[in-house]
Amino acid sequence: SIDYKVNVKSNTTWSGAFGNRTVDGNGDQTVDLPDAPPQCVVVQKQTRTGYLQIKIIEEGGWFLNPTNEYSAVSTTAEYGLVSDCTKK
Repeated sequence: SIDYKVNVKSNTTWSGAFGNRTVDGNGDQTVDLPDAPPQCVVVQKQTRTGYLQIKIIEEGGWFLNPTNEYSAVSTTAEYGLVSDCTKK
């Protein structure tokens, strides 16, 4: 089975929807996603200044397919928002 995670990198506080749950965080964190695709992530900065980046990581899956990393999505906008979804 595939294990989805989201790497969050930030120098500020943020809050987001990770699949079926809400997570509030600060700084860098790895958050689990439900393992049945598709799952979407929406994360918003709680401050004017700073940066926020998310990257979905897909572990496991097909034979000889170790880890697939999605492209990172980032923002430095005031109260900026980033989102991405796993592949179907």
